[in-house]
Amino acid sequence: MTEQEFEQMVERMRPRLMQMGREFFGSDTEAEEVVQETWLRAWNIKDKAILTDAYIMRIARNCCVSMWRGQRTQIELADDGTAVTEVTPQEEMEEKENSEWLQTRLQRLPKNEREVWQLFYEEGMTVEEIAEVRNIGVATVRKTISNVRRHLRKELRRHLFGLRHLVIIVLIALVTGIAVAAIINPNGRVRSALEKMLRIPEDTTIYDVVEVMPSYRDDTGAFYQSIMKEMHYPDSALAKNIQGRVVVRFVVEKDGSLTHFEVLDSPDECLSKEAIRVIKLTGPWNPAQNKGKTVRCWFRVPICFRLN
Repeated sequence: MTEQEFEQMVERMRPRLMQMGREFFGSDTEAEEVVQETWLRAWNIKDKAILTDAYIMRIARNCCVSMWRGQRTQIELADDGTAVTEVTPQEEMEEKENSEWLQTRLQRLPKNEREVWQLFYEEGMTVEEIAEVRNIGVATVRKTISNVRRHLRKELRRHLFGLRHLVIIVLIALVTGIAVAAIINPNGRVRSALEKMLRIPEDTTIYDVVEVMPSYRDDTGAFYQSIMKEMHYPDSALAKNIQGRVVVRFVVEKDGSLTHFEVLDSPDECLSKEAIRVIKLTGPWNPAQNKGKTVRCWFRVPICFRLN
């Protein structure tokens, strides 16, 4: 089809498309959107399909249904059944579900209303043509279409209302679960699992100072008793009469495990290794807390090696 032929079809079909848009939405503004969208889609496929009046009306009907559902139609089929545009499997499934939902609601309508609706939106007939075929007044056809449209919109609102509330209930339950988990689970493992489920980005920052610093699972005295019990004075340090203080820095992870050991001060490497070894045996610790969340945190421990 040449550009001139396309423009001629646009002018000839415009009144019918405007009428369909008005009947569907009851608004000239939305009717104009239907016309513009119809010709945009038709222009995109004019070299792939034969644009007959019936085909143009089918495109317009699809535009109306897409606008009414609040989404754009993702696929149009040419007369030979080949796809003009591609859709993802999920989009295709959603379109199928929406279509099935609409057909289910249509089947519940009285037969005369359903047939008028199908003639107008599926067959692309005008109100006057339907009145003539059905041997009823034009006003009756308009009223029937208006009633069906109002009924389907009401059903659609109920459908969407139910889905929204289901999502809200699920979100409230998950948020409540996080709050409860923060209270009953000091290590935050349950909350971490819920945060992963909600795809909340995990805080991997290693803090230096927080509201509640990490701590040994018992008191400080018990910590150093454990250190002294496990400590073995290195033979090389004994032979060289080496003693002094080793300061070790490490990270207490969210699960209480100890990682990233660093020696900040030490008189000898052999004492450093022994200090790190015995500190590792004291884990797991109580992790740090900041703003109600379990976080990673640095911690320093001095270990004294003395020869008596």
